[in-house]
Parts: sequence; C-alpha cells; structure tokens
Amino acid sequence: MLTLGLSLPPSPAPRGAYRSVTVMNGLAYVSGQVSRTADGIITGPVDSRTPARTIRNAAEACVMRALAALEGEVGLDAIGQIVFVRGFVFARAGFADHSRILDAASELIVAILGSAGEHARSAVGVSGLPGDGLLELEVVAAVGTLN
Repeated sequence: MLTLGLSLPPSPAPRGAYRSVTVMNGLAYVSGQVSRTADGIITGPVDSRTPARTIRNAAEACVMRALAALEGEVGLDAIGQIVFVRGFVFARAGFADHSRILDAASELIVAILGSAGEHARSAVGVSGLPGDGLLELEVVAAVGTLN
C-alpha cells in the first residue's frame, strides 16, 4: 500500500443499526462503503463524460474504506483472499459501462493485495446511493489461510 502512496483511513463507523463487518464461518462481510473521503462524498451520477480521475478517486475511496473496516475487525494480515466484490454505481439513465467503473476498484484491490486480491465481482447500476455517492462497494473476504 505504501509503495502506491496510499494509507488506510480510520475504520468507518456504521451510520445506522448494523455492523461495518460481520465474520462468520471464515468469511468477513464488509457492509457497503460509499465513495466518502475526509473531504466529503464523491458524488454521482456517473455518465460517459465523467472524468476517469473522478471514477478512480471514487473507487479508491470505497476500496480504502472497505480495507480499513477489515483492518479494524480482523486485520489485513488475516485476509487469505478477497472472495467477492459487489459494486453499486449511481449512474444516469442510459449509462451502460458499469463494469468499467468497477475495474478501477478491482485493479486497486489487486495492486494492494496481489493475488489475494483477485476476486469475483458484480457491477450494478442504481438510481441513487447514500449521500448521492458515485459508488458503493460490498466486500467478502476469506479470513485465514486458503485450503
């Protein structure tokens, strides 16, 4: 992470009646992390004119918040594999390139965790997210060594 010039933000606190991370049967389920930074929420909706830098920044914010949540609950050293990532993209009607938005998040996860970051994924277009966030990520991670 440091070689990428990145550091984890504080572990996100839940903003409602839920846990940031729940661990069960060797899997850590990270609640949805919206594209929130120390400066506020990177907002959508996204369309074909949204700058690539904005998309990358939103993806980075979500990924770093999800990793911070994992660090706070189990520690990143305990993660054997990122199993699944589901991304919700706040997009204008007619936008169809949701997968490209998630590529920025997937690439960053792999850049940080190496092969332990390789994961299955879904990209879902939505008509709104909390705080008008551009992106929200849910992450499922295997805790412990892989068989």
